[in-house]
Amino acid sequence: MWVTRAARLRPPDLGKTMTANRTVRAARPCTAAGQVTVPDRAALATAGRAERTRMLDGYVRQELGWVLGIAPHLVDTTGRPMSSLGIGSIAGLELQHRMEAALHVELNLQMLLLANSAAELVDCLAGQLGPREEAAHRHVPADSA
Repeated sequence: MWVTRAARLRPPDLGKTMTANRTVRAARPCTAAGQVTVPDRAALATAGRAERTRMLDGYVRQELGWVLGIAPHLVDTTGRPMSSLGIGSIAGLELQHRMEAALHVELNLQMLLLANSAAELVDCLAGQLGPREEAAHRHVPADSA
């Protein structure tokens, strides 16, 4: 049987992986539509600290779920370091790029990888995406008198 050159050069389906002579479809369960819901920046800026943290916690769970290939509700945001969740250098880089593009913020990859928990990442994002006045007050040192 003749095989055309185009058929031989066709790239593999990246949505599948080969395991012991059987093909398994790679799962990316996140939301019903398979997409991550990014919180509105204006809503984040006007929300109080607790509400902003709640909104960002849901978003970070979705992003971590997407990167790790698990459902967002299965992501432990408080009890485990990022490395323990399965976020290594490659997954961390993917997470960094996805979050920077979606939220228009700068994330330090080293901070992301060394975070004691995803809640620490949420707290960092909540500080960056809050009102300007809140960010200014946060950096003012207390009087020593």
